[in-house]
Amino acid sequence: MDRLREVLLEDSFRKYLGAEVEEIRDGYARVRAKVKPDFLNFHGVAHGAFIMSVADFAFAIAGNSDNIRRMAVNISMDFYSSATEGEVLVGEAERISGGRRIGFYELRVYRGGEIIAKGSAIVYGRGEMILKDD
Repeated sequence: MDRLREVLLEDSFRKYLGAEVEEIRDGYARVRAKVKPDFLNFHGVAHGAFIMSVADFAFAIAGNSDNIRRMAVNISMDFYSSATEGEVLVGEAERISGGRRIGFYELRVYRGGEIIAKGSAIVYGRGEMILKDD
């Protein structure tokens, strides 16, 4: 899992977001990212794309956490509230159902203890391993 974790953390978009991974386990990931000035929209709150990116990053890790290469085929997100500069968002993705080729996930984004966005997502892959020697 250590080598796979290293590969998953090499994501350049994660670095751009400043996202940190808090937990990875089979079919689950939790990440956190701080709302920076660059991530605000013209209303002065976190852009929906940033909030969704936090969820999507957790989803990418969760969807590949078992060393099977998969890509997103669908993401749907509902936004309940916004976030402001300096707040820390926590994104979670959890597999609800699926196997080697297809997986169904629930996505959640929290601000403090409050859920501000929730959605669902689907991954698909051909069963190929990310790290061949694991």
